[in-house]
Amino acid sequence: MNLPNVTIRQLEYLIAVAETGSLTTAAERCHVSQAAISLALTEVERALGLRLVIRSPRRGASLTAAGKQVLTDARRVVGAMSDLGVEARGLSRDVSGTLVVGCYGPIAPFHLPAAIATFENDHPDVSVRFVEGSLPEIQDHLLDGRCEIAFLYQQDVYPAITFRTLYDQQPAILLPGDHRLAGRESVSLEELADEPFILLDVPPSERYFRAVFESAQLAMVPAHRARSFELARSLVARGLGYSMTVQQPALSHSYEGLAVIALPLREKAPSTPVIMGWPAGGPLTHRAQVFLDHCERLFADGH
Repeated sequence: MNLPNVTIRQLEYLIAVAETGSLTTAAERCHVSQAAISLALTEVERALGLRLVIRSPRRGASLTAAGKQVLTDARRVVGAMSDLGVEARGLSRDVSGTLVVGCYGPIAPFHLPAAIATFENDHPDVSVRFVEGSLPEIQDHLLDGRCEIAFLYQQDVYPAITFRTLYDQQPAILLPGDHRLAGRESVSLEELADEPFILLDVPPSERYFRAVFESAQLAMVPAHRARSFELARSLVARGLGYSMTVQQPALSHSYEGLAVIALPLREKAPSTPVIMGWPAGGPLTHRAQVFLDHCERLFADGH
């Protein structure tokens, strides 16, 4: 979308209003008066000939459909100009500014803390923020500009998302510490066919785990469904069934302190690679590219 006669500062004000839902809060964030924010929005709307923001004393400020479309372009323009300023000052080897990273919720504890801490240590002038969500939510955030780059599983990836694989690994079986198979080096799904299965039910995980069962010519019949990884582990530790996981924490106990172990799945099963995704059709910002390169090194071979 063409943005004629619109300044970068006006676009920054629009982004602040969209993210805070309030002209007052947006003004505080941008260190200007509320009148300045209101005037900037009016000027943008006049320049584009569109109603972008609905202002309400009770409900704050919300974007119209046209406003949401313009917001996506605004975030891209502001991000691009930020990078351009860095290059123009001859600081192309340095990285600065704010980078917003998205992450599929269940894998966030395995990736975000390590990635943020090590990246900010190497690049102290960058502030990394993050958003979590389901795979569709995070991909939507990428496309509407709420985040620049994201950790995802390679499942149901939108055609408009470009990605690079970080690593791939086979799923493992979670068992309570006193399980009859706990001493094995690996376990077969067939050996557990008569025991209750606990499903980590965060879309699209059910479809993936069902594919693993189908590859072993078994039916998946969940006895319990957990919406969080730690709840699934805790149910397993209590002996309420077994579960399956792709990510394998270093911890060997549940929140209650009960033993839970992860054993390799004996059968060759479908995998779900961890990828880093970003919107197709344009280059990554300098910050995001450096972050991608950093994560490729950090998580090589799943570590």
